[in-house]
Amino acid sequence: MVFRAGSDDAFPEEVKELLRTLHGVGFFEDSVLVGSWVMSVYGELFGILYPLRTMDIDFGLELVAGGKARRADLEQILVGLGYLPSTSQSGVQRFTRAGFTVEFLAHRRGGRDEGAVLVRAWNVTAQPLPFLDLLLKHAFWAEYGSFRVRAPWPEAFFVHKLITAQRRPEGSKREKDLEQCTAVASKLDAERLAAVATSLRLGKETRAGIRGSCVAIGFPPHRLGLG
Repeated sequence: MVFRAGSDDAFPEEVKELLRTLHGVGFFEDSVLVGSWVMSVYGELFGILYPLRTMDIDFGLELVAGGKARRADLEQILVGLGYLPSTSQSGVQRFTRAGFTVEFLAHRRGGRDEGAVLVRAWNVTAQPLPFLDLLLKHAFWAEYGSFRVRAPWPEAFFVHKLITAQRRPEGSKREKDLEQCTAVASKLDAERLAAVATSLRLGKETRAGIRGSCVAIGFPPHRLGLG
């Protein structure tokens, strides 16, 4: 589904240039904008208001079959835009420009110690995160005239944040996740929320974490089928 946004004013010029460039190489055909910047999309399209307080721009990458074939060299493209590359000890690449930091994420299939994922199709390494496939599977298009981006439905974003909040080692990041859940909660579509919730296979620990997040924001767990 494609939504036509009325304005791209929610994005600074540097972010618009980045999104326009990524759209131009077909990046969003199987990748999504994730992290806090999706709140800017939600504000324009769904009336979800949230004061953005981050310079981190995160993208979720779909690890598609046949991904060894090069689609575009994102490292070269980002350096061409003026971003400075760096690599963490874990092997995850980050690109920084004018205070903005771009990072790529991928679905974590294995255990907690899984290292950085090399995505040959885009020539970048990505940080593996659990349940990221939830954001990739439940997504829509937002069109901004000169570019368009794919973003997760608010319902998928909401459930993902409920899960990740309780896994955060830092209290400030947990608080931020729960703040975003609270902002999204009043605008959730019941049918889409049910579809997202029923698509998950959850262990006891994850179910307990979701309930904990629901209690923290005053959201009824039964709306997710958790009782």
